[in-house]
Amino acid sequence: MAWRPPSSLSASNTLARRLILAVCLLAGGCGDKQQQTLADGERFVSTWLNNSNDKQSANCHAYGLLMFPAASCEDMQLHAAKVAPQSRKIERIQALECFGDGAQRVCGEFVEIWYQSQDRLGRTIKEGAVVKRDDGTFRLYWYRSDLLFTTLATRTEAAEQATDEADREHDRLTAVYNEMVNKHSELYAYPPCLADVRASSTTMIGSAFNHTTADPGEINRRANNCAAQMCFGLMGQKIATLCPQR
Repeated sequence: MAWRPPSSLSASNTLARRLILAVCLLAGGCGDKQQQTLADGERFVSTWLNNSNDKQSANCHAYGLLMFPAASCEDMQLHAAKVAPQSRKIERIQALECFGDGAQRVCGEFVEIWYQSQDRLGRTIKEGAVVKRDDGTFRLYWYRSDLLFTTLATRTEAAEQATDEADREHDRLTAVYNEMVNKHSELYAYPPCLADVRASSTTMIGSAFNHTTADPGEINRRANNCAAQMCFGLMGQKIATLCPQR
């Protein structure tokens, strides 16, 4: 069955058509083709946004996801679902020949729409959507909102913190390793572990030890029980001998 908007959305569509006409008049007039492009783009965006929920598969333009990978199609869909559909009011709509900057710039048939909306808690937010038409069919190319921007910023901050922590741990392992091998040069045969090799009951050979009490003979015996390249990793304040493929 074809999707039909409720009366509140029908009123919104009427306002959208008036806005499109106003945009064309301000621009000195639109040809029938451009006016139809704006109307088609607005109708597609409205349907996509109002149908967004976690009960159906997301559908987005593959090239848009490639150019702007910070948010997945599911991210855009789920954040659009957090907006009250009846609250959306178009602030700006325009046809674009190209979208994006620098290496992200792609040309084609685009329509960009910005809304003033409210989330389901009644907070005022901004939303923006860009759609691209290929072979006569529009697809969602890009979507952002205040809600989604907040999520992406939080992710970036968490990723940076994780990277900083990994860097600190790497620096600490390097310092301990250098001190140990300076005292026992034969232990250069066993490198520090790479980041993806972690201490666990599966990878550990023997118990962890203080690097100042390293016993090369014991460490060599442990290496004989590892079919791969044994390496040194951190376990708390101690050194552990790890076998990646044990």
